[in-house]
This record gives sequence, C-alpha cells and structure tokens, in this order.
Amino acid sequence: MNFNKERFANFATYDLTINKSFYRNMALVTIAGAVCIALLGFIMRYAIYNSVVNNTMSGPEYSFVPDAYSFEGYNWMYFTAFGEMGFLLIMLQIFAGCWAHNLRNKQGRITELTLPATNLEKFTWHALVVLVGGFILCILSLLLADGFNALLTLISFGTENGIKSLTASVGEMCSAQNILETVFFRGFARNPEGMNMPQEATPYFSALTALVFCSSFCQITIYFLGNAFKYKYNIILTYVALQVIGTILSFVFTISGALGATSGSLMDVAFSEEDAINMLTAFYWTLAILSLVAAAIFIWWSYNRYTKAQITSSFNK
Repeated sequence: MNFNKERFANFATYDLTINKSFYRNMALVTIAGAVCIALLGFIMRYAIYNSVVNNTMSGPEYSFVPDAYSFEGYNWMYFTAFGEMGFLLIMLQIFAGCWAHNLRNKQGRITELTLPATNLEKFTWHALVVLVGGFILCILSLLLADGFNALLTLISFGTENGIKSLTASVGEMCSAQNILETVFFRGFARNPEGMNMPQEATPYFSALTALVFCSSFCQITIYFLGNAFKYKYNIILTYVALQVIGTILSFVFTISGALGATSGSLMDVAFSEEDAINMLTAFYWTLAILSLVAAAIFIWWSYNRYTKAQITSSFNK
C-alpha cells in the first residue's frame, strides 16, 4: 500500500485547519460534561458532609450516631467516577460516529475524495483523530474535572481529611473485583476492612475486566462502522440497531436457557465451584479475544466502505 508520511501530515494539517471549529466544539462539550459531572458529584458529597457534621440524623427521632465511616462517606468518589466513565464512553462512541463527517454533504465529498492523498492516508488520519485523539481528549477532560473537584474539596472541606483523586477512583473502578469489594461489600456492609475476594478468584475477575474493556472497544468500533455506511444520523441509527439486536439476543438466550433447564440436560453434569470459575474465566477470555477480532474486522470493513465512497450518493443525501 502506498503510504507517504508527508502527504499524511499535509492531509492532517488540512483537516485540522478546515474542521477546527468542529473539533473545538467536540472538545468543549467533552470538557464541560466531565466538569459538570464532577460538580454534581461534589454537591452530593457536600450534602452528605453537612448531614454528618450538623448531626441532622442523630436526633431522638433517629437511632443513628455518626461514626468514622460516616465521615468517610462524603469523600467517596466512586459514584462520581461511574458517572464520568459512562459519560466518557458515550463521548468515545460519538467520536467514532463522526470520523466521516466530511462526507455528510456533496461538497464535502468532492473535497475529501479529490484531495492529493491516498485512501489509506486519509482513513488512517480519520481513525487516529477520533479513536486515539478522542481517548486522549477524554483523559484530559477527566484530569481537568479532577482538578476542579480537588479545588472545590479544598475550599469546602480543607485538607485535614485528604483530597480523594477522581482520576484514581476511575482507575479503581476499572477493576471488576475492586467494584464488588469496594462498592458492594465495603460500601453497603459498612465494613471498614472490606470483604476480600478469595485469591483463586483473581484470574476470573481479570478475565471479566478484560472482557469489559474489549467489548467496550468493540462497541465503539460498531459506531465507527455505522458512520461508514451512513453519513447522516448514523449515531442514532446505530444506537437503535444495537438496541434491537440486543433485545433479540436477550430473548433468544432467555428462551434457550429456559428450554435447557426444562429438558434437564444441564442437570446431569455436576461442576465443582473451582471448575465453574475456571470455565467462566476461559469463556470470558475467549469473548474478549473475539471482541478484539470483531473490532479489527469493523475497522477494516469501514476502510473498505471508505474506498468505495462516491461523490453522488442517494443513500446519504
């Protein structure tokens, strides 16, 4: 394949120049959304802090006396971290669904397809700017939101109880095992020491975490592929298609599971707890690998569609 670095750089410079307002607006929306979520999380934690400090729930009508755990609650960042992760994942999907925005109208297709660069060079730039550039933008937005949250925490609470990092909390929430131990066991059981998972379950949770990351990336590439098929309203159409497919698959799996349980074919095989964990671990790793393979296929398919793009396209008017 003919790939020239100088032509690639020239096309990248042209795209950043001609679409600077588009990229700027996307960046501002991402940053503003991340900061707003941090602000909402801070307001929630501030309300918890006031309720504990002012003993609003320790009167005679309540049988509650604030303990050390109560004062730690206002510094929890995990719910805010979940909000940030969900928002940034949505933004990554939107980024992926905008890589072919130059092809939305006829004049854009004329300009895009007649530029002095090969299809591989142009497609590579589009893929890098939305996938890699979008990921970097999300990280920077998270860091800015973290700094904003730290500033509000410092002003309102001081430093005597420490300032929890929002970025670190997002990193902790990336582990399936940590989510169960921290949020469910330690959070709802009010156990300061937490409830640790058995050591033999660690490979299982590692496989589950890998599956979540790989399947999330695969979902992002589905939006990437959707833009290759449809230049307008592709994000909405892709979302609807995923919901329909997910509903159908859920229905099929539910019916299959019910039929299997009714037939009793699965009841004849007995598995130990260790065997079940090992089987699920292998199953999750297999699904994770298949997700990466599917993501690679979706990107290749998108490139194949891009090479066949035409200036006149009735489907994308």
